[in-house]
Parts: sequence; structure tokens; C-alpha cells
Amino acid sequence: MDRRLAGGWRRVRKYHLRTQRGGRFGGSGTGRQGRRGNPQDPAALPLLRPCYRLDRLWHRNRRHLQRGLYRRCDDHGADDRPDRALQPANGLRLRSLTVASAGHVDHGKTLLVRNLTGVDTDTLAEEKKRGLSINLGFAYKRYEADGHDCLLGFVDVPGHIDFIGNMLAGVGAVDAALLVVAADDGVMPQTIEHAAILDLLDIRSGCVALTKIDRASKTRLNKVKAEVRELLAGGGLAGAPVFPVSNLDGGGIDRLTGFLHQLLQTKYRRAQLAENRMFRFLIDRSFSVRGIGAVVTGSCRAGEAAPGRSLLHSGSGDETRIRGIRVHQEDRDQLQQGERAALNIAIEQSLAGRGDWLLDARLRHPVTRFDARLRLLPGTAEPRPNTRYHLHVGASHHLVTLRRLGPDRKKDDFFQVKTREPVHVLYGDRFILRDPAASHTLGGGSVIDIFVPARGRDTGERLAILAAMDQEPEAACKALTRLLPDGLDFDRFSLCRNLGAAAVAEITGKLQRPPENCIALTVEASEYPLLLSQEHYRRHRDAVLSALAGHHRAHPDRQGVGESQLTRVTELRTSRPLLKALVAKLLEEGAIARSGSLLHLPGHSTRLGEQVENLLRKLRPILQKAGTVPPRTRELAEMTGLPLAALEKALRQAEISNRLVKVADNRHYLPETIRELAALVEKLAGGPGGKQGFSVIDFRDASGIGRNLCIEILEYFDGIGYTRREDNLRFMRTSREKLFER
Repeated sequence: MDRRLAGGWRRVRKYHLRTQRGGRFGGSGTGRQGRRGNPQDPAALPLLRPCYRLDRLWHRNRRHLQRGLYRRCDDHGADDRPDRALQPANGLRLRSLTVASAGHVDHGKTLLVRNLTGVDTDTLAEEKKRGLSINLGFAYKRYEADGHDCLLGFVDVPGHIDFIGNMLAGVGAVDAALLVVAADDGVMPQTIEHAAILDLLDIRSGCVALTKIDRASKTRLNKVKAEVRELLAGGGLAGAPVFPVSNLDGGGIDRLTGFLHQLLQTKYRRAQLAENRMFRFLIDRSFSVRGIGAVVTGSCRAGEAAPGRSLLHSGSGDETRIRGIRVHQEDRDQLQQGERAALNIAIEQSLAGRGDWLLDARLRHPVTRFDARLRLLPGTAEPRPNTRYHLHVGASHHLVTLRRLGPDRKKDDFFQVKTREPVHVLYGDRFILRDPAASHTLGGGSVIDIFVPARGRDTGERLAILAAMDQEPEAACKALTRLLPDGLDFDRFSLCRNLGAAAVAEITGKLQRPPENCIALTVEASEYPLLLSQEHYRRHRDAVLSALAGHHRAHPDRQGVGESQLTRVTELRTSRPLLKALVAKLLEEGAIARSGSLLHLPGHSTRLGEQVENLLRKLRPILQKAGTVPPRTRELAEMTGLPLAALEKALRQAEISNRLVKVADNRHYLPETIRELAALVEKLAGGPGGKQGFSVIDFRDASGIGRNLCIEILEYFDGIGYTRREDNLRFMRTSREKLFER
């Protein structure tokens, strides 16, 4: 590629990116300007005119330059020099910690972040003009420690009350907090509200920076320290260290930096479950870079991802793909939990915005209702039903209504939250609740369950289930298996808790061993098993066995009952998938048996009248000789010399007892012949478990049976659930052994 072309293009890109909010990737985050970028300054036209030809050449040669340009893009204004050469990667595994600044307006948060990182996070012209932060700012400091490549990131949030929404979007996905208090002002209204928000979001790591110490006496400093400690007492940041610092001469900055470095190392000494969780990426900014496409920046909340991976975009429901990953001046081949990054994704840029998620496709479950535990701040009135409140979760904002679950009004209580539009939330996601005017913070809490029942949402049983769910995964599973008569659905539980296959296998394995000894049932079309406690399983098992025994006593001439009748016979109020799984387990244990489509106790045999037995002795040789093309009912009457009405009555009794199989109104087969035809179907489908489709013509040619009778046989197989029809093809629905092998 011609160096002059590349250099000229850099001039265009350098100016273009500097006119956008947020540095290297541009865009300000929210609203129209945030999505499309700020308009360019007309004064720059003399600079751009000589580069128009180069711009056209760029598009002709963009494949050669695209990767190099993308390498010069960076996340969130961490560097205001987009043409700076990158430092080569040192090959060390990156450790990162994201810290949110918090505190009252004009207490020196932005200047402190600049002293810690060398980056000015106020990039909007309006911010520089007014001297206060309006939007979120981002800065990074990279260093090596203990043989590791470390990245200390800062989210600088606005302190003014008018921009509390931006502040809430910034602290929704951080590891620690840096509460900034000016020594001359002391604790101010936004200091109090920001501290309350950090506590409600359960942020328990961090410290306090006491700024403007050059304006206060020693007595004043001690007084402000006492005020801060009193403010934080009883919360998540209780006992957090206080560091007096000066933004003018740098006094105390080294001690504060050392503590933050220590905090980063402590984070990686704690156990993490990233490898057992599915991918979630919270977007806080989106914009488009010419020649590259849509770029989103945000935080990886769980799991891992690599370029080329397909993900789900929560806002649109569309599938997208990661084209590239960038973490602070470096292209990456993997993104890990806890890291901030910029992702180049294959999606229309206007579809992605602040508060959206990029998700593993298995986490596709938007909801408009969820149950949560809510803690109200002292002195806050009870939320009123049918009143709209402001909910901030992740980086998004929603209007919601709330309903208390249960009569007790404790400090922590359960509420059902209803949103106007679908949202993506999972267990443990923290949220903040503000009043209808969005002027005061009322409280906050965490999501408990996203699978809200249609009825009985505030019964004692439901409240006990919610209390059981609000524990660590293994403890929650133990409690839920004891509470749920129909068992714990791990497909739902794993989605709500964002547990991967390894975590589910570990938990289910432990619960199936002593002392719990839970029973795992395989549910059709489910990825994970259904887990029942021994007590609930014995109750279901005894109900089925007792019902079958009673049916045999009442109807000795019948072989058994079909699965569809089992719910009525046993009076079990269970779901159909659970009943099918229970039947499969009892068949596996040998507690019950199957003859064709009928279920019965293993030792049961039908008792027919002498007249019917004599008739069957006459019919059996005829049907054996006829094979796969049995005579019609009228032909059987002529061959046996019996009246047609008497023959039809006897055939009905033989069918009920499963001695004969009725395929059509005038066709009856021996059970062994039906099993032979079922084996032929299995062969046409590609063998046991085969997914291959076959047509009526295929079955006709393989069996040698006429077309009309083939259709009747295949429709019989459809009716009993052995096959299913899709257009002109049929596919196996279940295995032959489940229906035809005794």
C-alpha cells in the first residue's frame, strides 16, 4: 500500500475521530449525537478538501488498510491520539479492574482521574465550557505487576443531580468505587445519594479520596473524615480507607494508586465462575466508524468470547457476529469476564444503543415481569401500585410498576416488577428505583426470578420459593427440590442463574448423591434434567402404580392405559413433560411395562371371555399367513363364518386387551407384525435415532404394500407418536423400543 495514501488517510481519520465524542472510536453514548457523532467543524474544510481524493482511494483499497485502521481505534477516550503507534503486546495475560468515581459536582473527580491516568475524560465542548462532567468519561492506566499485565480502568460519572441517569449507567458494571469528597465542602447531597446508590448496587470494594486538602485545615480534614465514615457505616463500603489527596501538587496520589493496584490483585485472588457462565456483554456506547462498521463499547459481565462468535443482540433480537475485539490499544483474540472492550460487530449501528446486551443465544428470554428483592432507603414511602417509577438496571432505564408480594413489610421484601417493554435481566442483576419525577432515589435491589407464574404469585408457597432461590446455586437447588412437587427444571434454573453446562453437571451430580439422593428425570426436548427429591418422586411413583393396579382390577379385560389417560387415572396434577419423564423412569426401573402404546403393571395379563379366546385362535393363523396385508373385517367374517356384528364386537375386545392392533376401521394386525413394520420405518429413517425423512412411496417400495394401506399404517404411527409428518415426508418422533418392545 502506498505510504502517502496511508499517511493522507490518517490525516482524515485523525480529524474525524477527534470531532467525535469519546476519542478513538467516536460517538458520545446516548441520543442522536451519541449514535451518529457530533457534526464536523466547518473550519476544518480546508484540511479535508485535499484529502477527498485519498478518501476515494481508501474505499478502493480499504481491505488493505482496514485492519491497520482498526488497530488504531481505542475504547472510550483512553487516548486522544488515534494515530499513535501501538506498543507490541508482551504476551502476558491481562488483568483488569474497573473503578467508578462518585461524588458531588465540582469535588474534583475528573481532575483526580486525570492525575491517576494522565487522561482528561471531559471531551465534550460543553463539558469544557461549563467545567463539569455531563456524560460518562473513560480512562485507563496500564502497567505490569507480579509478572502480569494489569489494566486499571476508570468510569468518571457526572456529579450534578441533573445527570444522575448518566451516573447510574456508569456504575452498573464496575468492580469497585472511588468516592470523592472535597475537604472544603464535606459531605454534600449528591455525595449522600451516590453513596446510597453504591450500597444499593452492592459495590463492596473501594475507597474514599479526600480532595482539595490544600483548602482545609487539619481540624477540618479530621471532621470531614468522620462525616464520611459515618455516611458509609453499615453499608458495603463501611471501613473503606480514606486517602487525602491534592489534585494541584499530586500529594497523596501515590498512596491512592498503590491501594488501587492492591485492589486489582485482590480481585484475581478471589474465586470466579466465569468459565461456568454464558456470555453477557453490556453496551454503554455505540457508533459507526467509516470503513469498519458498527462498534459498541461496554463491559463483559460473564463468560468469554472470541472474534467470529455469533451472539444475540437483545435490543433487536437479531443475531450478530464479533468481527474484532479491542481492549485498550490492543487487538485481542479473546474477551474475558470483567474486562471493558470495544467490539466491532456485524449489525446496523442504529439498532445498538446504551443499555442493550450482546448475549449467548441460549440466554434469549426477554421478560416484562420479574420478581425481585427490593430494599427501600430509610424514610422512603411504600411504592404504590399502578404508579410508574424509574428503574435503572445495567445501563438501561425503564418505566415500571411494582406490586408487593406478601403482607409483611420488612427492610428487605419481595416485589413483582412490570416493565412497559421487554428487558433482559437475570438473577442477581442489581437495579436502582427512583421516584415518578426521577428526582430522588427510593431504593434498590436484585432480580430473583424471571419465570413469574401466571397465578399464585403472592402465596406463601411462592414466597418460600423466592426465599429459597435467593441463595448460592447449590444451596438454592437443595431447597427448591424439597419445595417443588414437580421437581426443579434445570433448563429454567440454569438460564435464570446463567449457569453453563459444567456448573449444571456439577450441581446435579452432587444432588444425586447422599444425603440428598435426588432423582434426575430426562425430559423430552430439554437440555438439562428435571430433579425431584426422593420424597416427591416416591409420591408420584406410588400414585402411578396404585392407579394402574386399580385400573387392572376394574377392567381385567384391558391390557392397560395410554399415557394420555394416565393423568386422569392417577389424578396427578403434573405437566405432560413431567409425566412422560416419570413414565420413562418407571419403565427403566421395571416398575411398569408397556405393550404397544398401553402401560400396565409387569405381571398383568388380560382375561377375555371364552368366546373371544376361541375367535382369536381362529384369527391368528389367518393374520399370520396374510402378513403385512391382513384381510378386511368383512373378509374375516366370511372366512370365519361369524356374523359381522359379533366379529366386530370381539375385535373391539381384542383391541382393548392389546391382543390385536387396529390400524384402520377395517384393518387389524397382530402386534408382532406391527413391530416388524415399525422396524422397517426405523430403517428408512436411518437407523435408531435417525433423522432421515422418508415418503409414502419409500415405505411402499420397501414394504411391498399398496399405497392406500401404506397411508393408513403411517397415519397410525403418526397417531401413536412414533412418527410425525412434515409436508410429504415423515420423521421418527421417538425410539422404537419405547413403543413396541416389551
